Order: sequence, then C-alpha cells, then structure tokens
Amino acid sequence: MGRDERIVLEPLSQDDPTTTSDNSGSTEKPAGLGGVMIGIGEQVYSILLLSFFFLEVYTTGFIPYIGKALNFVLLSWMYAYYCFEYKWNLSEVALDRRLDFFESNWAFFAGFGSPCVLAIFFSPLVSYGVMAVLFPLFVLTATSSGAEQLVSSQRRKWKGAGLGRLPIFYAADTLSLRILSLIPLESPEQMQDNKEL
Repeated sequence: MGRDERIVLEPLSQDDPTTTSDNSGSTEKPAGLGGVMIGIGEQVYSILLLSFFFLEVYTTGFIPYIGKALNFVLLSWMYAYYCFEYKWNLSEVALDRRLDFFESNWAFFAGFGSPCVLAIFFSPLVSYGVMAVLFPLFVLTATSSGAEQLVSSQRRKWKGAGLGRLPIFYAADTLSLRILSLIPLESPEQMQDNKEL
C-alpha cells in the first residue's frame, strides 16, 4: 500500500476502560516468544469465533418468515468483517479492538458487505463468478480506505449521537469462550502432582 500509518480504532464511548492513553488500535505485545504466542492465540480464537458466527449465519436461514432477512444482514456483516480483517491483521490491531469497532459501527459494515451478499441471489454459477470478482475488489477497497478515520470523524461531529453498539458477536463469543474453558491449562503431569497433594 505504500503507507506506514497507524490505524486508530476509537471505541463507542470515550470512558471505555479498554482504551489506551494514545488511543492507538494496536496494543504492545511482548517481544520474542511471548508475542508470538499471543499472536497465535489471537488467531486461534479469531478462527473459532468466526466459525461459530458462520454457524449462526447458516442456522438463521432456516427461521421461518424472517430467516432470509436475518441471513442477509448477518452475511453482510460477515463479508465486511472478512474484508477489513486483512487490513487490521496487517496493521496488528488487537482482536478486542476490531470487534469493539465493528460492533460500534454495525450500520456502516452492514452497508459495506451488502453488495457481496446481493451477488448470491443469482444462479449458483453466476454468483460464484460475481463473488470471485467482487470479494477481492472489496478487500482492496477496505485495505486502501480510511474508513476508520472517516467513521471516527463523523462520530466526533455528531458528538456521540447516533446508533449504539450492537453485540453482533455475542453468541459466537460466548460459545468460543465455553469451548476454550474446556481446554486444561496444566499439563497431565502437573494435574497428577496436584491430585497427589
């Protein structure tokens, strides 16, 4: 892209305790092996979260009457998140910042992802072809855009008025945390030593 600028993801409320003093989107990770392990952990959690969100999108299509409309909105968010995730990963924006920014600006992302979803309504062969062209263009658009700065400036202009935060990933986040809580943190030898005590 030729630009070396930090992406600033501002939260919905300025008194959010997760914000840092310089309000930068990326957090300082420990150097060396610790930073690598945190990065791997974030990627694993992101994959798990998005897998559960995909299952949520898939199952909403079976709800009578409103299922297709819900499916359309959720798919729009999913495509928009995938497009912007490339940019945020390259800029090393922390996962919690990404999710907070996404859920705080849900209307923008629903609109951004909706053209990709509209392509699905053609015949399967045509929709695959249209998506093969559209999705890379949307990834490039998201990567080269200054959407974060634009959204933040508009929010400051409105003085915080507008749409509130919508917990889009709540169900997927809850399921992901449940699954991760089943993984033991201690090795089998440490667990055996603790049982003997």
